[in-house]
Amino acid sequence: MGVKQPTEMSKTWERHFNERNKAAIMALYDDQAVLTMDGKVQIKGKAEIEATLSAMMTQPNKAVCRCVSCWQAGDTALVRTEWHSTDPTGVVVMQGLAAEVLRRGADGLWRFVIDDATYASRP
Repeated sequence: MGVKQPTEMSKTWERHFNERNKAAIMALYDDQAVLTMDGKVQIKGKAEIEATLSAMMTQPNKAVCRCVSCWQAGDTALVRTEWHSTDPTGVVVMQGLAAEVLRRGADGLWRFVIDDATYASRP
């Protein structure tokens, strides 16, 4: 369920979100991960992240994600992801440019440590 290369994270997250596979998407997050959607509110730990993503998954919107860049140093990577969300008719209802810090675990799989969904698109 994880990713073997940090460049795979964007499309893997997209696939799991669009499938509404909560277990698979949560496997992409470190136990101590931090998520922010707006750069103000920090959603900390898997339980809080799961609650936030579960609420998003009740909506019919689909995600489209693309890895724009990936910088890796050992077991840490910084990924920039361009994303947008479409409603059931295909109209873009949200979009952003995320900055994500990933770490490779002892199992060789990469996980989010910091997921800032709008970092690179905020003024």
